[in-house]
Amino acid sequence: MAAALSPGEQHHFFAKWANEQGIEMNGVAPAKFVGRGIGIVAARDLEVTLISIDSKPIRSRNFPKSFSIHGRLAAHLALTYSDLDSSHRPWQDIWPSEQDFKTILPLNWPTNLQSLLPAAAQDLLAAQQKKLEKDWKDLQSFLPPDSKDLFTYTWMIVNTRCFYWDYPNLPPSRLPKKRQSLTADDCYAMCPFLDYFNHTNEGCEPLHDASGYAVISNRDYKAGEEVYVSYGSHNNDFLLVEYGFILAQNNCDVTQLDHLILPKFAEAEIETLKEDGFYGTYTVTNRCVCHRTQAALRLQTLPARRYRVFVSGADDGSSDQKRVDIRCRQLLDEYAREIIHTEDIVDGLVVKGDLETRVGEERSTKEAVEEDKARAEQKDILARRWKQIRDVVNSCSRGLNSDGKKD
Repeated sequence: MAAALSPGEQHHFFAKWANEQGIEMNGVAPAKFVGRGIGIVAARDLEVTLISIDSKPIRSRNFPKSFSIHGRLAAHLALTYSDLDSSHRPWQDIWPSEQDFKTILPLNWPTNLQSLLPAAAQDLLAAQQKKLEKDWKDLQSFLPPDSKDLFTYTWMIVNTRCFYWDYPNLPPSRLPKKRQSLTADDCYAMCPFLDYFNHTNEGCEPLHDASGYAVISNRDYKAGEEVYVSYGSHNNDFLLVEYGFILAQNNCDVTQLDHLILPKFAEAEIETLKEDGFYGTYTVTNRCVCHRTQAALRLQTLPARRYRVFVSGADDGSSDQKRVDIRCRQLLDEYAREIIHTEDIVDGLVVKGDLETRVGEERSTKEAVEEDKARAEQKDILARRWKQIRDVVNSCSRGLNSDGKKD
């Protein structure tokens, strides 16, 4: 290792000036290296704070590599949860509480409220529940008895606080799979402090390399102004199920029509859509209907040959657009009726219980108050989400008159 020497007074002065300009140098400093000029030296002992399956404490657990990375991270956090000397204890102390997650995450909602989620959100929730149950089944033998609640909590901590990490610090031989075959489910890491950032449409971009993560400012910020990052191009159903919130204005938001379109297909037509790559994920925005929806409605409405020339790209479909638009309008009207019915149910939800009627329930007044507060918040977010969907459906429907022409 090359010896680190003092870089000289000018470099010390520059480092002080840079710090005064808002450039933070945490644990590092400029230094002169014999034969290599000026570089950066560790000013104190530095330890990697990232939590990934490559972290030494997690590797030492010897969890089978066949188990999901999500599950392995959650199991490790559960096993260290009561350790007051845990290296990440200060971070753990500022996590959302179990009660916070019971309130905001649909995974913890009562089944009657889960059933009032939009169909697309229900599908995401079902997939999430399946992943959690599989991870628990795989890892419960590594955990103390009766620890499912704790594992579920740490599993949600990982789910809401992980970032994309494709192991740039490891040679290919150390990757969980060959680098070229890594999937999103392979690329998990947790970065304390970075999870403080909230999400918005256009925020700072989190970047990563072998040294860790960096958040690059996307514009000038005034003191006291919140700094956001973007988690990615996610619609509000995804944000609600995965993180427990929705954006009032989401540039990536869409409304999905799968639950209306797919049941109307015969089995042979379903196979055709799958073979052509047009099965499912039929979305509309307040401005347009997606290409996948256009293709599905053509198969449902037109002769097979007209559908075929459209999906092959041989015809732009303009000659058939009138009939397709009329069919789309019918579906949107059907959905509008469903939305009104659901909004009525949500509006009628009782969220404040009568303590005197809770005979035989072993709950304190504080627990009852917390539950009532949680139900009120859940009712509110359901109402806001369905209003968003209603606005999208009505806006898209107004763009088509009964003759299939744009207004």
